[in-house]
Amino acid sequence: MRRKLLYLFFLSLLFVGAYAIYQKITKNIKKKKHAEWVKTLTHTASKNVQILKDTITVDYLKEKRTLSIYLPENYATDSVDYSVIYFLDGASLFDQRIQEGTEWQLDEVLDSLGNLNQAQSIIVGLHSSANRMKEYKPFPSTRWYSDWTVSGDKHAEWIVKSVIPWVNARYRTKQEAKSTIIGGASLGGLMSYYMLMEYPDVFGGAIVFSPSFWVNEKVYSLHKENQKRTKQKIYFNAGQLETPTVDAVYKMEEILVKSGIPKEQIKVDIEEGEGHWHMTWRKGFKKAYPWIVHP
Repeated sequence: MRRKLLYLFFLSLLFVGAYAIYQKITKNIKKKKHAEWVKTLTHTASKNVQILKDTITVDYLKEKRTLSIYLPENYATDSVDYSVIYFLDGASLFDQRIQEGTEWQLDEVLDSLGNLNQAQSIIVGLHSSANRMKEYKPFPSTRWYSDWTVSGDKHAEWIVKSVIPWVNARYRTKQEAKSTIIGGASLGGLMSYYMLMEYPDVFGGAIVFSPSFWVNEKVYSLHKENQKRTKQKIYFNAGQLETPTVDAVYKMEEILVKSGIPKEQIKVDIEEGEGHWHMTWRKGFKKAYPWIVHP
C-alpha cells in the first residue's frame, strides 16, 4: 500500500511538472505569435507626434523614461504659447504598433481640430514601466492581496518637479495652472485625480478616465486640503459596464459639489455599452478635450 501511494505521489509530481512545462511552452508560443502579429501593424501616429525614447531620467528610480509628444499643426511656423495636457500611460495615446493593437487616437482628435483652425494643445505622454502598479498608486491599497509598497506620490512629485520644467524649457507652453492639465485611465485616472488635488498650483484640470478609486477610501477626502479646488475643472468618464467604477465616479462628483466646487466645473460622461478598456477612453477624449481646455 505504501509503495502504491509513493508511486501515485511521484506520478502526480511528474504530471504537475509536465503541465507546467506545457503551460510555459504554450505561453512562449502565444507571445511569439503576438510579437509577429504586432510587426505587421502599421504605425498610426500623426506626423505631429515625436517619440523621444529614454529621454528623461526618473530621479527617484535612476532610470530613463520615454516620452511621446504631440505638437500642434502650426507649431513650427507660429509663435504661439500652448496649453499642455500631461497623460499617463503615454504608450497608449498615439500609435497602435507601440501599444500592440490599440491606441486612444488623441492625435487624430487634435489633428482634426487643426484642420478646422480650432485651438490645439501640446500633449505629453509619459510612458509607464513594468512597475506601473506601484508607480500609479499614491497610497497603498486596502485590499489584502495588493502591493503595500507604492511610489505614486514620488512619481507625481517627479512629474511636477522634473518633467514639467523639462517641457517648459523646450517648448512654448502656457505655464499657468488653468492651462496645465493631467490625465490618465484606470490607475492612471486615480493618479490624475490625486495630482489635481495634491498640486492645485500646477494643474487647473484633470481628465479622469475609469479611475481606480477602489484602491483606498482616502481618495474621497483628498479635496479637503485643496483650497483652490473651486477653480479647477474635472472631467470624469467611464464605461457603462464597469458598474462599481461608475458608482464611484458619481459618489465623487456628489462629494466635490458638496465641498463647494461649482457643478458646471465637473463633467461626467458614461459610455453606453462600453467597459474598462481603450475604446471607452478613446470616445472619452473626444468629449473631454473641447470641454476642459476651453473656458
